[in-house]
Amino acid sequence: MVTVTVTAKFHNPSLTRRKEWQHATRLYRDTKQFCIDGWENSDFDKSVTTASIDNNLYSAIQNQAIREAKADHTKDGAVRYRESQPFAVNNQNWEIDTTENGTVVVGFPCVSQWWYTPIEVYDDIADPVDRLVEGDAKKTRLQVYRRGEDWYCTFNIEYETEPTGETPIGVDIGERHILAATAYGEDESMLVSGGEAKYVRRKYRSLRDSLSEAGALRARNRVGDKEQRRITDLNHKLSRRLITFAEQFENPVIKLEDLEGIRKNSSWSGVHSWHFDQLQRFITYKAERAGIRVEKVDAYKSSQTCSACRSLGTRDGDHFYCSECNRGRHADLNASEELAQREGEPCTA
Repeated sequence: MVTVTVTAKFHNPSLTRRKEWQHATRLYRDTKQFCIDGWENSDFDKSVTTASIDNNLYSAIQNQAIREAKADHTKDGAVRYRESQPFAVNNQNWEIDTTENGTVVVGFPCVSQWWYTPIEVYDDIADPVDRLVEGDAKKTRLQVYRRGEDWYCTFNIEYETEPTGETPIGVDIGERHILAATAYGEDESMLVSGGEAKYVRRKYRSLRDSLSEAGALRARNRVGDKEQRRITDLNHKLSRRLITFAEQFENPVIKLEDLEGIRKNSSWSGVHSWHFDQLQRFITYKAERAGIRVEKVDAYKSSQTCSACRSLGTRDGDHFYCSECNRGRHADLNASEELAQREGEPCTA
């Protein structure tokens, strides 16, 4: 399954359309705020329906606002929406088609009516858009929003590709769970706690601090050497476990997240001193010895993306939840499954 995110600019929408869309963003915000306030004040329970919503938005948009408010309330409790919200329609309540001259138009309900408006299709999205128009792909929810003076829509397109006979295995590296691996399409995964690594780091950091205070610098350096040996041994064991896991599948391909990206985006202070590079090298050269290809993939927002529908979800500790498809899963395993589906570049030891 391939998922392509499409963000397209509407081509010269009329003033009437733009005014109504702007009005819809405010009504969408108000609908979400109405739900949040009602739940906080115990005016109604989470089973609230569009019958309780007093505005002119189409019911499909009201329903989507209720779903998003539920997700926000579950995550953050009392929420205050201070800006207009991009309004959204679920996948069943918007359309995409072409005119006689080949112009691609997107149609969706709003306040007064359905609007069918041309979008600008650039080269990178032309093929998946063609697939969707021809009925050879599926679409997800549509979001409509303003950026500056222009209006845009965004949605995902999903379609099947020819099977390659390979089993992609996504590998997520983290602090709480040092390795999370998922064999995409096989319903098999591996999760390794990061407890041992954290214990080693705490133990030797405490020893180094004590020896530094005592002025025993030579002994402090020896402690550093011992820590290096412990971590190296741990990385050998972790990489062997991963290779053993991968070898049980047909034509496995290991997909590692780009470690440079981890360092830039991580809020974990230990990410800079932890031997991620060494672990990646061990995985890569042991995979090559076993005849397994390794690819490096961009891990951008992999921890926030639903591996099933590819929408952005929410993470609470070890739990990931997607309000779009109502899927819940262990957060690190969700991330590893998402990585398994991404295109990568060959990585060699």
